[in-house]
Amino acid sequence: MKKYLLIVLPLMLAFVPMIIAASSFVNVVKNIDLFEKNPSDWSVVDGGAYGELIISQVITNGKVITTRVRVSAFDLEPKTSYTLIYYGYDSNNDVWPYATCLWKQKTSTQGYFKSGSVKIPSDFLTDEIPQKFWVIKSSDVDCENNMMIAWNPTEYLFENETI
Repeated sequence: MKKYLLIVLPLMLAFVPMIIAASSFVNVVKNIDLFEKNPSDWSVVDGGAYGELIISQVITNGKVITTRVRVSAFDLEPKTSYTLIYYGYDSNNDVWPYATCLWKQKTSTQGYFKSGSVKIPSDFLTDEIPQKFWVIKSSDVDCENNMMIAWNPTEYLFENETI
């Protein structure tokens, strides 16, 4: 038994660097707080709805494979469909009313949701165009045509910083 361990253990240890080098891991790149804001001065509403947006990257062999985003939100209107949108990416995506829909989610009876993660473009973090993320009521956006069709900012969550 000892002979077996003396032979197998060094072989196993020899493969550890290769396993580590070929492994994949998730790197959280950015956490962005989301808040309900007062549209008259864009200050955060005390006690209002809030959330967190997390941008992460899957890295394999030292290379970024995918960039993903997910959101958790609290104290929104219960049993209501919300859509995560962004603008600031691509040539026409920073002009109102253009919007890019990432996903749609219905809140729980307590006004909460936690999204799955959604893939976003790989150069999203490095294109030097300030991108904004909003969680808006799904009824206020036409995702097929990438357009906002209503503006109800007291019902939305806005980012506290652009990327």
